[in-house]
Amino acid sequence: MQERGGDLSHMNTVTIPVIRYVEGRRSAVDDAISMEEPLEIFVDDRPFHVTMRLPGEEIPLAVGLCFSEGIIESMDDLAGANYCNDVSANKINVYLSTARKSECSMDFTSKRSVTYSSCGICGYDMIKDVHKSVGRIDRQLAVSFSTLAGLQKNIEEKQEIFRATGGTHCAGVFDGEGKLLSFSEDVGRHNALDKAIGKILLARHINEAAIVLLSSRLSYEMVQKAARLGVGILAGASTATSLAVELAATVNLTLIGFLRGNRGNIYACPERIVDP
Repeated sequence: MQERGGDLSHMNTVTIPVIRYVEGRRSAVDDAISMEEPLEIFVDDRPFHVTMRLPGEEIPLAVGLCFSEGIIESMDDLAGANYCNDVSANKINVYLSTARKSECSMDFTSKRSVTYSSCGICGYDMIKDVHKSVGRIDRQLAVSFSTLAGLQKNIEEKQEIFRATGGTHCAGVFDGEGKLLSFSEDVGRHNALDKAIGKILLARHINEAAIVLLSSRLSYEMVQKAARLGVGILAGASTATSLAVELAATVNLTLIGFLRGNRGNIYACPERIVDP
């Protein structure tokens, strides 16, 4: 699969002139900001999704998104993925295997859109649908807050673009022993996690994924992506939403917010967190 990589910290920042205001004083300075560009993702030459993202790691992003949305279950469902250079560098085409096309009848648009009752979409319907597709997470883990603090420090040290701009989110996926399996930054928190998941899939390490750490808040979508990956613990630097907590409890995912060093709020399934 064709991929573009390398050091993204300089490639994906741009310096612009700004007026900095500090305690009543103004000064003209140059400031680094994160680049943001649209990415079109096609599945077998048909439009699937458009997202605003930090340029780079487009194929992991496309593969991770297809996994998160249930278009693929593993790398065996893919025939390939590449840049559509004839149209735009901001377009990726993902190709399904013949077996996967037959399995899902290539109706990926309807697969992605859940049909709910006539009363409209409600949280219960959404949680029930995810639980049906994911099932119960039975991964056994015993992790302390001090260990999670070390993992958080690990991904913070890798946030080169954030240090330069203050404008990105990050996601890190670890195995049960705390080894970093994948890391990504992006202007979108969903994209950062999808990129990290895509890297896991491309490296065929999906069965090793056990812990996900985020720099962002813990929304329903982030819990859904982590549940699809099958990890036991999802932790973030910010709060969780009510629907995220409900979904985590339903699928048996340990959910931790406000992770700050050796502190945090355990919102669901605390049994995987042990004292040092």
